[in-house]
Amino acid sequence: MTSALVLPSYDDPVVAGAAEAVGGPPGRHARLGERRFWTPTRVLIVLTLLTSLLGFAQKAPCRDGSTWVHEHQYTRVCYTDVVALYSSEGLAQGDLPYYDHPVEYPVVIGAVMAVSGLMTRAVTAAFPDDPTGKAQRAFDKSPTPAHRSARDYAVAIARGRHFYDLTWVLVTICALVVTVTTARLSGRRPWDAAMFALSPALLLHATTNWDLVAMAFAGLALVAWSRRNPLTAGVLLGLATATKLYPVLFLLPLLALCVRARKLRAWGALAATTALVAVGLTLPVYLTAPSFADTAGGQVKVLASPIDRLGTDGLSALLPQACKITQTAAQSSRYVTGRCPSKPALGTTQEQATNAVYRFFDLNQTRGADWDSLYLQAQHLRTDHGRLKGLRNAVAGWVSDTTSPPAHLNLWVAALEILVMVGLAALTLLAKRRPRVPQLLFLAVAGFLLVNKVDSPQYVLWLVPLAVLARPRWRPFLAWQAAEALVLLARFYFFIGNDKPGQGIVIGWFFAAVLLRDLLIVLYAGFVVRDIVRPELDVVRADGVDDPAGGVLDGATDRRTPALV
Repeated sequence: MTSALVLPSYDDPVVAGAAEAVGGPPGRHARLGERRFWTPTRVLIVLTLLTSLLGFAQKAPCRDGSTWVHEHQYTRVCYTDVVALYSSEGLAQGDLPYYDHPVEYPVVIGAVMAVSGLMTRAVTAAFPDDPTGKAQRAFDKSPTPAHRSARDYAVAIARGRHFYDLTWVLVTICALVVTVTTARLSGRRPWDAAMFALSPALLLHATTNWDLVAMAFAGLALVAWSRRNPLTAGVLLGLATATKLYPVLFLLPLLALCVRARKLRAWGALAATTALVAVGLTLPVYLTAPSFADTAGGQVKVLASPIDRLGTDGLSALLPQACKITQTAAQSSRYVTGRCPSKPALGTTQEQATNAVYRFFDLNQTRGADWDSLYLQAQHLRTDHGRLKGLRNAVAGWVSDTTSPPAHLNLWVAALEILVMVGLAALTLLAKRRPRVPQLLFLAVAGFLLVNKVDSPQYVLWLVPLAVLARPRWRPFLAWQAAEALVLLARFYFFIGNDKPGQGIVIGWFFAAVLLRDLLIVLYAGFVVRDIVRPELDVVRADGVDDPAGGVLDGATDRRTPALV
């Protein structure tokens, strides 16, 4: 085994072919080591910045929320939650997440939104743009209501742009962290991180939402784990989980690996610290945040925080939901802990109050099948015509619900996710050689996205660095990324047709794009499983290394159950 870096121009057929177009790969004796200025890490940073700048340009037509008319955000393929939520979550009015307005995200994202909102106001005041300055001068010269309204509108639009710009800076920093941590986790293959740095997913989705914040924490957690520091890894993984919930999935594959390697003490330290940090960040906000109800199309504060209600309501104040039941005739109301019944009793009306922090968990329970999920396609099988009507309607009925939460749908999601995790545990324990950490993490997250009822377009970012580490091969990676770009285009142009019949595309084309994307993810996962079953085909282990990201697992005694093959 050699300590020289693996050059993709010699290792990967796609990169080798691309290198021929620019004069061929570097010579075997070329000085490409860490002693040169242009080290792999520095080159990767430049590539990430280039992709992030291109992503900014791609999203630029949507920075100004006032232009979001006539399907502008879809025809320009530039929709971003950052701009949409700046207004809908009350940040434009200066609301504090969870305390003035509920937020549908875990608490670290709420904190990021709050800090970005405050910085936006400061930046807008310190560096007014031309329209804002012009409107302010007009108001100073003639402080009429019309000029005040024009000035306030100009300031609001400027703040929205600055909020997006500040968010772009933040997520770009996070993207750099993800690139560098991916390179660090790849051992002798740091150039593989270029797959993330140049990925279409990063270009298209870096600022679709705040997912890169969680990914940066998760990447740092895996680096800490690889350096045999499970406590630090747990702190960082707890931060990641309190940002987006998906990193908690890492614990189950790591448990299976630690069971096989007899390293349960390290896993216990990781899991306990992760739980303590995630709960420690979330619980104080939960206890001090009020409850809100959806009233007249908006979120209205209806109950004080659990801490404030402990004296009057006792321990029931700690429960996340309460139902306000009003007797219509007597106009008297009372609150009952728990979720409101699916149908109000005769002569009553009801209103659901939910703790602002718990809203994230409540939405995950109550929402139906999302656009990109396979469950929605199953629901669309329902028909009144054709020979397969009975079969199609039966399949649609399995995942269709008339109640909230959708009990049947949630049961299928839970059952399939358990099946995925059981399958991963069996694969881990039965494989003739212990799988690498990134291989199982990729399979866990990919399986979760395939069987979950929500698969938002930006979730592809979660998979990319794990895919790079699990199976660094450009050809299947680029095919999958092209399919992800196709899904985004199809999604937006279906939305146009959905809003304006006769324009855009019909839902069938969108479903076809989703199916193609999911098929390519399954194929990529199949290659990863093949590399686990036949470790001699794993390109990462081709030079004799065990698991560069494994930490305490790297080089550990491999005690296995009977081989899988």
